[in-house]
Amino acid sequence: MPQRQLSSSDALARDIVRGLYEGRFSAGQRLVEPDLMARYAVSRSTVREAIKKLTAQGIAESHLNRGARIRELTRTDAENILLIIEQLIGLAARQAAEHIDAPGNRALFQEVYTPLLAPPQDLGRFEYARLRNRFHRTMARIGGNRELADILSSMNAHMLGHKLDVPRAERQASYQRIITAILNKDSETAETQARAHVRRSKDMLDSIFPKS
Repeated sequence: MPQRQLSSSDALARDIVRGLYEGRFSAGQRLVEPDLMARYAVSRSTVREAIKKLTAQGIAESHLNRGARIRELTRTDAENILLIIEQLIGLAARQAAEHIDAPGNRALFQEVYTPLLAPPQDLGRFEYARLRNRFHRTMARIGGNRELADILSSMNAHMLGHKLDVPRAERQASYQRIITAILNKDSETAETQARAHVRRSKDMLDSIFPKS
């Protein structure tokens, strides 16, 4: 299926998120409309629409008379985001295991988890994050939970994801445990492993928010 063509505002919003992973943008940075217009050769309306999208995703925040900036998370913000994600991903994994034998689900699951387990060595962190997000959404779809798939599509962990860097071998082993449990139709283990996967990110918060 051909990839959906992005509008200019979608492309701009995506590149700003990519820039978080690549260090071109940072938390707290102002999103100055004239600067973005010149940098990307787009109109003011395109910039404003992109900022609106980023604000809706929780990546940017806008204030009257002060413009927009990349959102800065507090430790409490980060803990709450991960708490929600842990619950959602755990449920998605459980339901995927319960419905993995429905027609077409194993083939769909393999299509999504194969690149996640063996990504190219030169794959950037942003592109890997997209593979991860696709994996999470696909678990929900396999589980037959459209509402959960929609929620996961709107959930945006990029404000944390670009800062959390779990070692590659550990990350791959964690995904392998989730995948194996789902393929074995072991719903309880699938949920347990998925939630443990997210809790590993919680353990890394001290590296982002050092204790005083």
